[in-house]
Amino acid sequence: MKKVSLPPGIKDYTPEIVNKFEYINDIFFQEAESWGFNKIYTPLIENIDSLVSDSRDIDNKNILKLIDPTTGGILGIKSDVTPQIARFITSNYSSSELPIRLSYAERVIRNKLNIQTDSREVFQLGCESIGTDGIFNDIEIIQLASSLLKKMGFTEQVITLSSSLVVNFILSRLKVSGDEIKNLFYKKNFSDIIKISQDNSFPKGERSFIKSFVIPFTKNKIPNSKLINSDIKKEVNNLQTIKNNLIQINSEVKCEIDYLDVKDFNYYSNITFQINSPVAKSPLINGGRYNNLFNDYEMSIPAIGFGLDLLSVVKNIKIDDSLQPKAIIIINSENNMAEFFKIRDFLANQGFIVSFSKNKSRNQTGQIVIKLDKNKQVFLFDGEMNRIAKFKSISEFIEEEI
Repeated sequence: MKKVSLPPGIKDYTPEIVNKFEYINDIFFQEAESWGFNKIYTPLIENIDSLVSDSRDIDNKNILKLIDPTTGGILGIKSDVTPQIARFITSNYSSSELPIRLSYAERVIRNKLNIQTDSREVFQLGCESIGTDGIFNDIEIIQLASSLLKKMGFTEQVITLSSSLVVNFILSRLKVSGDEIKNLFYKKNFSDIIKISQDNSFPKGERSFIKSFVIPFTKNKIPNSKLINSDIKKEVNNLQTIKNNLIQINSEVKCEIDYLDVKDFNYYSNITFQINSPVAKSPLINGGRYNNLFNDYEMSIPAIGFGLDLLSVVKNIKIDDSLQPKAIIIINSENNMAEFFKIRDFLANQGFIVSFSKNKSRNQTGQIVIKLDKNKQVFLFDGEMNRIAKFKSISEFIEEEI
């Protein structure tokens, strides 16, 4: 048999995995709806201009591109959902219709292979609060994200708060060493930051700034107040306020601040956050505030949201499906088709997962097994083929409580 391979990082997903997808989706949208979020769908393909811009800083190399045979224009397959939200809002709503709460389940494709998931596909569930600002809204979104994970069984959580405003301010002051410092932030290699502060090949002013401003943050300490401008001071205070409130709301959840966390996308403007669990190797949820994302559309709209990595959740979730009743109907005659389907419909309406089989052997996969004899009597067995009951007719069987 000829086997056809898939492109690198693209996979098939078996029923066992898809069942977990659906289980998580159901929990996600039930909870999101209870918080006032309404589900939307966005296109898989957009004009490339909608996906790439300086202010969004979407990596152009991470977008799969194709030529539109109708117009000859360049199209892009979305590699992230949040930038689409800006286009979606400006295409469908006016400022007077805000605020608005949106939820989504999307599948995005990226050029680059994710080393942790060995995939170029991202199955992302997300919530976006558009047109809202302030500490309360930040706390609400983070609390929703935490609540979702709890409903999925992740009771042990670590919420990490950070701020792109702080990180971007630091990098803006480091014209020479900025790229190297950013990379060290990303790797959490703070010891090499100290080495840069002592390296005379870097400008004296930058070395001094790193010593007095950056290194305290690497130790989770606040620099001397004289070095912090009012915006940074407010942001640092906001992070602490949010942390304190989350601890009061979620006493069983650990909450910490990492002032120097660097995100893959630079459209974040203020607070960012991630939620992890001790059982997971990578964050289950990432999010943050992106108040500048709408600038390309000449609109000033505050917004905050998050995305849940479905594949990461699936790898670490445990689902007990033993409570889902199953039934197998043994097909022992082609003359009883109408009766077989009548029984199937009855069991399905009772909440059973019903399948047909010609196999009469023991150890049937299912909690009950049903057989008809030539007189259309109904025999009920357990999974080991031990007879449980006998019914003189299908009508008598249907009248019985299963």
